[in-house]
Amino acid sequence: MNPDDSSSSHRSLEQRLLHLLQAVRDTRDTRDTSARAELNTLLRENADARSTMARLMVDEQALTSRLRDDSIVALLEPAPAVETPLRTTPRWFAWRPLTAAAAGLVIGLFSASMVFGFSVRSLEKVVSLFQDSFEGGPAPLVKGMPQEVNLWSGDFSEVVEKYEGLKPAQGTKMARMLRSDFEGKASSMPNRQGDLSRVIDVRPFMREANGSEIVMTLSALFNAAPFPDSQRYDGVVTLYALGELGSTEESLMEDALAISNGSCKSMDRDPSTWESATSRLLLPTGTEFVMLKVSFRRWPKGSGDQPSLPDLMTFAGHFVDDVRASVTIRKVAPNHRNEVLP
Repeated sequence: MNPDDSSSSHRSLEQRLLHLLQAVRDTRDTRDTSARAELNTLLRENADARSTMARLMVDEQALTSRLRDDSIVALLEPAPAVETPLRTTPRWFAWRPLTAAAAGLVIGLFSASMVFGFSVRSLEKVVSLFQDSFEGGPAPLVKGMPQEVNLWSGDFSEVVEKYEGLKPAQGTKMARMLRSDFEGKASSMPNRQGDLSRVIDVRPFMREANGSEIVMTLSALFNAAPFPDSQRYDGVVTLYALGELGSTEESLMEDALAISNGSCKSMDRDPSTWESATSRLLLPTGTEFVMLKVSFRRWPKGSGDQPSLPDLMTFAGHFVDDVRASVTIRKVAPNHRNEVLP
């Protein structure tokens, strides 16, 4: 074979790998796994592809940077309570992201034993707390903030099977948000957001951490029946780290030791598509409970502001499904502790 042809073929293969890695990175916060499946098939069936991917791993800085980034959990199949190699510096996307992504994927394909040759200095354990599609258990309470663990409570809502052709994302049921208030609500403050909340006791994880980092992750799917062009809605997930139970709607922001939220902004009007929102929170020292909240938030359309909206929202057809929560315990070696959450 002509050396030039061989070199061209190699470059073409590398470009294909990099293209797939870019696609995996771009879809890491969605449920589109087609790029990852294509990449894994290529690596399994093509020895040259494996060799090229392994070469991309040789750069130790790219490898350890990629391993430190939290999104490796999204690239690999979830494995609750299984220890996997962890990363040593945050924000890997700032430096050769595609090479770094290669490292994470090859580790998933060839096993973690390869990693230790590159002096990785920490481990993580991912524990799935729950995946709730509202299939069983009691319906969410309509009493505002929950005052006990492992129960949904919040604003007026109901669990339904379908609504005007809109079907659950998982299983046969989903939660429908109805209004932005709850039974016995005393506050007269305007509320343009409908919430469902749940409290998780994280004391066992904080005790197990023994100085390591504890990261909580929350995700949910949101959907809505077609609504007027004059309206705009966001689906929101929020995490509150708390030192004790007993927070109220008025005191929650002040009581929280730390807060993190994520959203799917300006939801579409296509009932066949579910949109995802994800949030992660590094739990500070003193955290004993975490409040998880899924919400629909109404915004004015265009240049209007919040005061132009009614004080109380009624939601015509807004739904939440497939709520997932997990804890990641990052066991960091001495003198290599992460300073910021990726």
